[in-house]
Amino acid sequence: MKRFGISGPLWWAVLLAGVLAVHFFITFWYLTPNNPVKSKWWDSLYAYMDPLFTQNWQLFAPNPVSQHQDVWAKARVKDPGTGQVRETDWKNITGPMIQEKQPKRISSEDRILRQISVGARQFRSKDPKENQEGEWILQRSASTALGRALPDSNLSQVKIRVVTNLFPRFQDRHKGDDETPLHYQESGWLEYLPADPAPAKEWPE
Repeated sequence: MKRFGISGPLWWAVLLAGVLAVHFFITFWYLTPNNPVKSKWWDSLYAYMDPLFTQNWQLFAPNPVSQHQDVWAKARVKDPGTGQVRETDWKNITGPMIQEKQPKRISSEDRILRQISVGARQFRSKDPKENQEGEWILQRSASTALGRALPDSNLSQVKIRVVTNLFPRFQDRHKGDDETPLHYQESGWLEYLPADPAPAKEWPE
């Protein structure tokens, strides 16, 4: 009886189809609304998708982007000589990173900004668990950013503020973005918890 084998190119085509099927399944899963299964596997999904395959539905959404968010942070710094504690001014930790990201879309800044964006969204959530998770993400992010900005300071606590700028509505389109009111949501004072030294190197000065 004559046997029919599968040629090499056909094997490669089947393998490629399988890889693409797995990729599109993971992409679909990544883009689904938040759910328990997605939350359980979020770290693995994020590690696979970011930064090369990250996307969202905003391009196809009927409503365009209507707001911009920044994350500000300040710290309490202890003077080792006198023991006195002073507060720093608020520092915008996302604005400079966005400027760094513009000329190079695939960068460490892009990866960190996505993490902070997730943290800010969760921090503004009314769900207590999501709010707590978002606060922890922003606590680590703010601690790392301020630690890089103030390398010789003895930081003890940080406070975070999510600043939301709502863009002008159509009837107010003649107004500039800086003419619209800003909305603030702040945390209390949190422990200074920077990221490990190796990941922290990816942060801009």
